[in-house]
Amino acid sequence: MGISRFGVPARVVWPALVAALTIGLGGCASSQQSAPSASTTTNSVVAQQVACDTLHLAGQPKLADQHVRCVLAIDDLTLDVSSDPAWSFTLRNRDNLLQQFQEPTTEVGQTGVAPLLQDVDGSGTPVLLVVTGRGGTGGEPMAVWRLNASRTRFVHAGEMFGFRHFYRTTEGFFGNYAHSSAASGTVTLYRWADDKLVTVAVLDTQAAGAPGDESRAWVRNGDVLCAVSEDDDPPGAKAQRTAALQAAGIDPAVAQQQLCTQPWVASVYRGGG
Repeated sequence: MGISRFGVPARVVWPALVAALTIGLGGCASSQQSAPSASTTTNSVVAQQVACDTLHLAGQPKLADQHVRCVLAIDDLTLDVSSDPAWSFTLRNRDNLLQQFQEPTTEVGQTGVAPLLQDVDGSGTPVLLVVTGRGGTGGEPMAVWRLNASRTRFVHAGEMFGFRHFYRTTEGFFGNYAHSSAASGTVTLYRWADDKLVTVAVLDTQAAGAPGDESRAWVRNGDVLCAVSEDDDPPGAKAQRTAALQAAGIDPAVAQQQLCTQPWVASVYRGGG
């Protein structure tokens, strides 16, 4: 892929990039729009049997006092969701009880979403995402539960952090972005292995017009600088990612060029898919 450079002065580009970043990442969060607040009256919420994606949870009162009841649906499956305790789930196929499980938390995330279903990998089958902490400007912590192949139960697949705007690579990896600063962050890429999330690479990204580490061997893709992260926190994490890349048939020596030149990378700071 040919990688072009800016043709206008940095003093023009940088303010424009900040504006684009603000709009773009606002767009990422805008898919997590405000919705009617959840009732704190147990009886009325139960009677309504509301869809979870119509709720917006308030930061106060505390989650334990909000008594949320809502429902999620996948084809002929329904997932009853309760915050007593948060979060409790009951999976049914019509009238048949298939599974009951919990993902404990005491906090409402900054975006105020209830547990939700989202297709993160482009397969057409959504996973269950459960926000497990308050989060911040960098994103939110989320537990990921994947429906098994027989569609009889959800399996705890792992955790991820960031925004709920997902990218897909040509190799079949998928991942999401998290802020490190106003104009930089990371895209963590995953693959599935036995219904578990496996991290294959972390891409450090930053807006090309932003001050940064100019000594680093970045790949420029549109207005985005991209590099495969060398971070090894916790110890051994880098070796695990390298092994995961190799298991997926990717040579770590060419992974940066292969991943950073894909079209979606250029969209990271303008809210594209």
